[in-house]
Amino acid sequence: MRTKVRNRYAAPLLVFTAAVGLSIWGIYSLTSTAPTQQSPSPASTQSLSAPTYPLSGRVVRLVAGGMVVDSTGLLYEVNFNAIVDVWKETSVAPSAIEVGDSVFIYGGRVSANGGRIDGVIRELDGTGMLVEVRGPYGPRGLQRIDFSQYIEYGRVDSAARLTRADLVVGLTIGAVIYGRPGETMRATRIWISQ
Repeated sequence: MRTKVRNRYAAPLLVFTAAVGLSIWGIYSLTSTAPTQQSPSPASTQSLSAPTYPLSGRVVRLVAGGMVVDSTGLLYEVNFNAIVDVWKETSVAPSAIEVGDSVFIYGGRVSANGGRIDGVIRELDGTGMLVEVRGPYGPRGLQRIDFSQYIEYGRVDSAARLTRADLVVGLTIGAVIYGRPGETMRATRIWISQ
C-alpha cells in the first residue's frame, strides 16, 4: 500500500488561496500585458512604508534581500527574511519572485499570481478544460484552464480523492489557479463543488 506524503502547508495553503481570490483578482488581470522595467519613475522615488499584513499588490522592484510592493499606490518594502513560503504554482524560494508578480502576503507566506475559480466544465481534453466561471472568485465567463504539472485533485481537508478521470463535462468544480499576464491559467488543485 502506498502512503501519500502530505505537504504540511497544504491545508493552510488552501485557506490562504481562498482568501487570495478576491484580493488578487481585484488588482490582477490575466489579460493585461506583461510589465516592463523602466527607468526610475515617480513611484520608484516615493518613500517606502512598513508593511501591514495581509498585504496585496504588485511587485514593482526587487531590492537586496526583498521586494517593493505597490498596494493601491503606496509602496511597501517586504524583507525576504520574514517569508517562510512562496507559492508560484508550487512552493519556490523567495528568489523566484519577479517584478510584475501580483502577490498576496499573510503570515509569512506569499502567493504570487494565484487565485481561485468556481464554475462548470464545458469542454475537457488531455491538457486542460474550458470552464464557465461563475464566481464569486476570479474572472467571469468561459476561461481556458490548463492542468499544471503540479496538479492535485480533491480538497486538502477531505479524505475523498479525485483523479483526472473523475472530471467530466457538466461537473461543477472549484480550482486553485496560477497564471501570469498573457498566459493561460493553470489549475494546481481541482475539487468538486457542492
